[in-house]
Amino acid sequence: MNEQTFGFGDISPIRYFFAIALVLALLFALIDSNYNLPFYLQLPLWLYQSFVPMTFMLLSHKGLAHFAGFNTLNPWLKLLLSGLVGAICFVPLALGIDLLLKLEAVPTNLPSLGQALGHEISGVVPPVVLCWLAINTPWVLGFKIVIPSTKPSPANSLQDEVLTNSQSDALQALLPKAKQGELLYLKSELHYLLVVTSAGQTLILANLKDAIVLCAHIEGIQPHRSYWVSKTAIKTLRKAGREGVLILHNGLEIPISRHKLSQVTAFCGD
Repeated sequence: MNEQTFGFGDISPIRYFFAIALVLALLFALIDSNYNLPFYLQLPLWLYQSFVPMTFMLLSHKGLAHFAGFNTLNPWLKLLLSGLVGAICFVPLALGIDLLLKLEAVPTNLPSLGQALGHEISGVVPPVVLCWLAINTPWVLGFKIVIPSTKPSPANSLQDEVLTNSQSDALQALLPKAKQGELLYLKSELHYLLVVTSAGQTLILANLKDAIVLCAHIEGIQPHRSYWVSKTAIKTLRKAGREGVLILHNGLEIPISRHKLSQVTAFCGD
């Protein structure tokens, strides 16, 4: 399926993920009998086993988004890869819990350690990765949570900033000073936004739709569901039948959706 902007709507992604982790911890603490522990001991154990892998997967996804190869993958492959990395990072900690509770024999040599890690990988990685994919599915499919409120939404707050302070660039204000410069392009990265300027690139917690509003004063175009490009950054347009790409001055190629090709062609004057 095509890439899209995976904004959550009126809920913080961090709150969403850790609320899910809390619910899972409570659920497993109530139904799990493998540890033979009372509920007041089961709960902290499952809180640990829910929050720690969730943190690893969030950090791995954000970290991998800095690599160009990762950014070329479709959303499902990105989630699969970040889920695998996060789950594998959690395996040694999960093994430590099993050893502490004497659910695994303490390894006495490298082969037994390898066997224990292999057993832990087979028991931890599949369910953790499947859970990661499942809790991200609504956002990959484009769903959003909207909470009725008289308070301005984050998007409205950003728009108001532009309207009430026309002398400042609200999007630039979201970047570190060292990365502020001429805006080249924007790219959605699941729950984040990659902002690329002449001074470098920054990953921020925002969605593409809101960021384009902040770029209303800059001549640019959205050639693809996941990209917005400034006209000054475009070197040329290369077409191949019904498809095409924008070639930027830095050599980067930005894909053009088929239904956007004629609009982008007119915008570039080709």
